[in-house]
Parts: sequence; structure tokens; C-alpha cells
Amino acid sequence: MKKAFKKRKSNHATFMYIPESESKVVSIRIPKWLPRAVAFGIVLLLAVTSSLIYMTNSLNDKYSSSKHEISSLAAINTAQKGEIEKLQNDTVQIHQQLEENIKALNQIKEIVGIKKTTENEAETKAVQPATIDASKESSDNSLQQIDQIKTSYKELSTKLLSQRQLIDSSMATIKKQVTYLNAKPSISPVNTRITANYGTRKNPFTNRGSEFHPGMDFAGETGTPIKATGDGVVIFSGWQSGYGNVIILSHGYGLTTLYGHNSKLLVKKGDKVKKAQIISKMGSTGRSTGPHLHYEVRLNGNLVNPSKYLNN
Repeated sequence: MKKAFKKRKSNHATFMYIPESESKVVSIRIPKWLPRAVAFGIVLLLAVTSSLIYMTNSLNDKYSSSKHEISSLAAINTAQKGEIEKLQNDTVQIHQQLEENIKALNQIKEIVGIKKTTENEAETKAVQPATIDASKESSDNSLQQIDQIKTSYKELSTKLLSQRQLIDSSMATIKKQVTYLNAKPSISPVNTRITANYGTRKNPFTNRGSEFHPGMDFAGETGTPIKATGDGVVIFSGWQSGYGNVIILSHGYGLTTLYGHNSKLLVKKGDKVKKAQIISKMGSTGRSTGPHLHYEVRLNGNLVNPSKYLNN
């Protein structure tokens, strides 16, 4: 039987290199699987390199994004701190204004003789502005801090509005009191020597016996200016028996004042006069022993001691 011929299969590849300067042939024998392994390695290296490049770029993007976010958060935190400080300053200023308003109101009331307000002052002191050190607080609490200060700010604003209403309502009372004080005959009609007071006195004409003196006498020189002792309206300006040239003012509130023995009258009936306005000149007209002013005060038509109102 004829033997079958089998060709032996080679698992290697031979590369031949023939240099030009030499006659010797160089042969390189490598396994057939090596080129495929090298190619696979190159592909794998490219894949790994691409993956690393992608991951690096992704990390760079995340870093840039995180850096931007951190910068944004820092800016927001700085803005929140600024807002906290502004709100704190606003609440402090409002609180100070509340206290100043109460003090001013009480000072005005004290000046015009009205009992000062203590209840509202206590309420004002009870509402204290929120005080938070923004630099020592974490950014997580910034919004909560702002809300707290805003609440305090609103409370103070409400209190300020309430106080404004109190001031407005008090102003009506104050204006009435000021009007009364201006009308009240509280200043001296002339700055000269008092020669006779209200009440019983010795008769100046006979120097015997006594008589009732219904006012006060101020001695001086003829022509000395005489002032209205309070705001009022002239209800009489002319001659009266005993008083000579006389002016009578109505001040309202049932009060009238009389200025007698004048040498000259400077206002007429119906004129409105202000406190301290010059209304006449001192003289000795009527029943008089010499230049002087006879001054009377009446309340609801009844004579009263003028000294009760002077400088009060």
C-alpha cells in the first residue's frame, strides 16, 4: 500500500535581510502569532490611552465645574453676610429711632405740661433688634439668620408705624396745650417795679383807711411799652371811667386781662394779638396818682389774683 504524503505545516515566519555591503543574508524567524499579538497590544494601548484621556478630561471638567460652583457659593455667602450686616444695621437704626421718638414726644409733653408716655417707651425697649455675628456663623445658617433679622425688622417697622400713630394722636393734645399756654396770661406786662398787689391795700389817694385793689400796679415812666401777657383778641380799646385809656383782651378759656391808665393805645377792638406784643404805652390817665400800669385778670368774669398766672 502506497504511503500518503503529508506536508508539514509551519508555525513560524522567516524574514530575510540582505545588506548591500555584505553578501551574508540575515534571517529572522518569528512565530506567526506575534504580529497579531503586537497589533492587539497596540489596539489595547490605544483604547486604554483614549480611556485615560477621556477620564482626565472628565476630571478636568468636574474640577472646573466644582471650582466655579465653589466660587459661586463663596460669592453667595459673601452676599448673604453683606445682607445680614445691612439688615442688622437697619434694625439697630429703627430701634434707635423708636427710642428717640419716645424721648422727643415725652420731652415735648413735659414742656407743655402733659404727662409723659411710659407704656409705649417700655414696649419699645422690649423689642430689641437681632444681633448675630455673621462672620462666625456657617453659610448653612445664613438664610435662617436673614429670616430672623427680617422678622425682627418687620416687628420694629410695625412698632415704628404704631408709634407714628401715637405721635399723630398726641400732637392734637399737644397743639391744644400749646395753644392754651400761648393764650395763658403768664408773662409780666412790663418789666418795672410792682407798687401794689392784688387784695386789700391802703387808699393811695387819702392815705387813710383801706380799699380792695382788684389787680397789680407796675410803676414806670410815661411811654414805657406795655405787652400782651398772652395770645388773644382785643374786645375793648378806649376810655373807661377810673381806668382812663384801657385795653381788654380775651384769651379764651374764660380768661380776660385789663391794661389801664395808658397814655397811648396801639391796638383796636377786633385785633388779634400775640403774647409779648406791644399793645400800649404806660401813662397816668383816669384815676391815677402817677405813671403806672394797672393790670387785672378775670376768669369767667370773676377777678383773680394776676400773680397766680405770672411765670406759671
